[in-house]
Amino acid sequence: MSAELQLLVETLRDVMGSRVEWCMMNSLPAAALPKELPAGLPVSLREFFMVANGATCGDVTVFSASTVDQMQFYADPVPGAEVVLGRRRWLCCGAIADDPFFVNRLNGEVWYFPDTGAEWWRSSSFEKAADDVTSFFLRFMAGPRYVDLSATGREDQWAELLSHAGLLEQTGIR
Repeated sequence: MSAELQLLVETLRDVMGSRVEWCMMNSLPAAALPKELPAGLPVSLREFFMVANGATCGDVTVFSASTVDQMQFYADPVPGAEVVLGRRRWLCCGAIADDPFFVNRLNGEVWYFPDTGAEWWRSSSFEKAADDVTSFFLRFMAGPRYVDLSATGREDQWAELLSHAGLLEQTGIR
């Protein structure tokens, strides 16, 4: 488990607790117990659940250990889709706004459908965001790349929280 992830989640929980409105729409639940984790999870998602059992950080959500299996219909191939997915290779671990994002079961990489104005399953744009769930969280959910994913950019409560914590202005992370 990443010490950096653990420290950042604890810091964000403290910052969230300082303003009621930051707790209303965002959450970083306590860690899942090992017995609560579904079998077959990619290692980095399992490690994330051991720090936070899911997360809602503005426009980005990581499903909890108890719901992740139920959300795998997103990984099913969609007739006519530009990008062909499948449960053997992809695990849907959360959503960015209304669009799912995935962990590659073979190598742990996190992939998503950037906002192109098309419904995610009609998009031909499917991009790697990070090498693993921890890196995705550090850069895109709790770091400067959050504004690249958010539908409102810097204009939501989570971006305000990240700015208050000095995490939105970090440089050198891409």
